[in-house]
Amino acid sequence: MADTPRARTLAKELRAARAATGMTARELARALGWSEAKVSRIETARRGILVDNVKAMLEVLKVNGKDRDRLIKMAAAVREPAWWEVGRDLPEQLSALIDAESRAKRITDVTLNVLPGLLQTRAYTRSIVASVDLAEEEIDERVGIRQMRQGILSRRNPVELRTFIDEAALIRPIGGPRVMAQQLRQIVTATEESNISARVLPMSMGVHAGLSGTFVLFEFGRARPVVYLEARSSGAFIDEPDHVQPFLDSVELLEAQASDSDGSREILNAYARQYERETE
Repeated sequence: MADTPRARTLAKELRAARAATGMTARELARALGWSEAKVSRIETARRGILVDNVKAMLEVLKVNGKDRDRLIKMAAAVREPAWWEVGRDLPEQLSALIDAESRAKRITDVTLNVLPGLLQTRAYTRSIVASVDLAEEEIDERVGIRQMRQGILSRRNPVELRTFIDEAALIRPIGGPRVMAQQLRQIVTATEESNISARVLPMSMGVHAGLSGTFVLFEFGRARPVVYLEARSSGAFIDEPDHVQPFLDSVELLEAQASDSDGSREILNAYARQYERETE
């Protein structure tokens, strides 16, 4: 299976491992007894990536220990369909996003208008998805996929999720008071887990480092950070270090600007109580 998000990720890591040694693709090919074109095809995911080929490359590159085990595991998994690939024909953008979520060690979600997708209740997500003209079956499918994506927060080795939420997202009554009250209570409950945090950016502070736009920052064990920007019908990943750095800088500023954890829970609970009063 070539040219899938997981294959491209593995190919990029193999290319980075070679670059770290200072070895050229031609030199690696010569050491392996391969053509340079074969190395190039593997490093760009333009051909199927076989476990034996990865093992051979790692041996020449002297990649050992946990890094070797991890890359071999990735190579084996490339040929096995992930849950989001079985019986589904998802847009490439969504497949790549889910793949990044599944591999990340830490995810930082900076959101302005809606609450973080990985913390959304089913009812809140449905209210968003149903705002466009879709068949009921497609709405159910999209809601279900988002719920399944949240499994990364409760798996054996859960991802760390940091969220920065502009207060504007708390004011917008998506789904109505009852849905909002349940949604905000769920976020507060989620933050009781050690791997999840939700920090509010109060309206009273005026300008903050996240106002330039919503983004998601993915950080991995060894691979360099990646930023995801979502548009109405498409999305884009940014991975060039010079382009990612401004987002890393923004997150550092947001850490200092946002309400602390206790203050944020107070804000979330206050809005939840307000919505609950509206349902009475």
